[in-house]
Amino acid sequence: MNMNKFVAATAVALSALVFSSSASAVIMTSSSGANIVGDYSEAGVVSFDLDLRDFSTTTLNFVLEEADLAGPLSFSALVRNLVGLSMHQFNFGLQGISYAAAGSVSSFAGATASYTSNNAVIKFPNGEPAIMLFGNPTLVDGRSDWLLDTTGLSAGDSFSIVAQVPEPSTVAMVLPLMAGLLLARRRKRD
Repeated sequence: MNMNKFVAATAVALSALVFSSSASAVIMTSSSGANIVGDYSEAGVVSFDLDLRDFSTTTLNFVLEEADLAGPLSFSALVRNLVGLSMHQFNFGLQGISYAAAGSVSSFAGATASYTSNNAVIKFPNGEPAIMLFGNPTLVDGRSDWLLDTTGLSAGDSFSIVAQVPEPSTVAMVLPLMAGLLLARRRKRD
């Protein structure tokens, strides 16, 4: 084979490799907020680590590729609480896509989850001080990913996942304080 044919064949093979790998998986295009995101998404799978440096909202933006449309997208995340305060609730909201089915949620403090088509709410009865697994990011037997519905979506469509620790309501913060004051007042009378 002469050198020109070899160079041409190599260029065609490399361009095919570059174009096939660039259009094979859901792509995280950006994230906003102060928290640290490590993206591990691949074809048919949205997966990331979210390190909470504070409890501010983090928005992750994604674009779908052709390979992501074969069925529902698997969704998993590992959320590390680096704040030093316990979380009592965590939400994964969706924009531009919806949940198709619930998966596993596990944490050190125990977690329960509920969801609507566009929001998953995870509650920790005693507060979560360390880590939460949403879906099965560590590939442990017996756990399952959450599923995102791609029906009606096309390659190039975008969607967002909004991760947030909701601020406790004023009532929830004031009730323990009021109970403590009433108890102190009662003790003072006795």
